[in-house]
This record gives sequence, structure tokens and C-alpha cells, in this order.
Amino acid sequence: MVLYNNPDNSKLTWIPWDNNEALQDGKQGGALSLDFSDLNSNSWPLISKLYADDVYRDRYNQFLLEVISDAFETNKMQASYNAYSALVAPYATTEVSGYSFLESSSDFYRAIDELIEHAEDRATAVESYLDKQ
Repeated sequence: MVLYNNPDNSKLTWIPWDNNEALQDGKQGGALSLDFSDLNSNSWPLISKLYADDVYRDRYNQFLLEVISDAFETNKMQASYNAYSALVAPYATTEVSGYSFLESSSDFYRAIDELIEHAEDRATAVESYLDKQ
């Protein structure tokens, strides 16, 4: 995430960044845990300060719940993965060697299965975190 101080209204604006990290562990395993227990406050002072505040932590928790209940609800995500993979499968599974990271068509289908499982895993992780709050 990037914060931009908008000179037109003197408000900080959140600019999403690295959203691709949402579908993996992030930076080769470097994503922070949902409860920020692995947070280095020297590296992430703003996150550290906000998460330590009850009001902001509660709002963060509300956002997490909203995300897994709506935009990233498991069944929605899995349906999207299945629909999009069906669209690109005929092309992705027949790419010319040297122009793809796929070694076989089964690599493509295995990756889709991993995405589907990942949607379940992330929802479970969020639910587990929220249950402890």
C-alpha cells in the first residue's frame, strides 16, 4: 500500500500496491501475518501504530470480514477461477514451448486447483484470526 498526500484536499489517499501478493505468500514468504505478530515496527511504523490502536484495529478487522464475506468470498472466488480458466485453458495449455512457464497442460490445471485451495485457505486464515479477536 502507498499513502499519497493529496494536495487538492490535504487528505491521505490509499493507493493499492502489490495486489498480486494477495494470491501468494508475498515476497517469497515475506508477507506479514494477519495479526501482525511478525511486524517489525522499525520497518513498518505506520502499520505498527495503527494496529496498536483499538479503534483502527477494530476497523481493520471489519475490513477483513467484509472482504471474505463479499469480494473474496470463497465460492465467488472459486467460480471466477473456474470461469476464467475455462476461457484461457485452450490457449494456455497449447502454448509453444519456450513461450510459457508451463511444462504440460497438467501444470495449468494444477495451478487452478492451487488457486481454488488458496481461496479456502485465506478465508480460513481470516476466520481463525477474527475468532481470536
